[in-house]
Amino acid sequence: GSVRLTGPDADSRPVIDHRYLSDPGGHDRARLAEGVARIRELAARPELRGLLGRETRPGPGVSGRQAIERFLDHAAVHYYHPVGTCKMGPARDPDAVVDSEGRVHGIDGLYVADASFMPAVTSGNTNMPTTVIGERIAHSLLGQQG
Repeated sequence: GSVRLTGPDADSRPVIDHRYLSDPGGHDRARLAEGVARIRELAARPELRGLLGRETRPGPGVSGRQAIERFLDHAAVHYYHPVGTCKMGPARDPDAVVDSEGRVHGIDGLYVADASFMPAVTSGNTNMPTTVIGERIAHSLLGQQG
């Protein structure tokens, strides 16, 4: 992914391009298209057919691998709960970005206090665990017991 600024002001919004479905060889797109085909197979089974309504997305008019992949190019969205972009670990780990207190390795005074160092998406919404992370690190910075 990439992030670019839209202007020099603090109010300028960044443009974040996660580069979804842009992997070389189209592996991600192909896996998602296979997933659509598999879900359709499951939904067509007699045990489920009577319980489910009609397919709405991509809809029965979208068939064949290329058509499904074209649909995915415009319809695939992220989960809105990205995590794990900033590995936590000791400074000796070359992949670790922060320590257990949120301190960024190699940059004095810089901390991360968000979901980026959660190793995986939680089973529920990420906003409460992220709030707890932020509060814990804020308490630590203020010298308080969290």
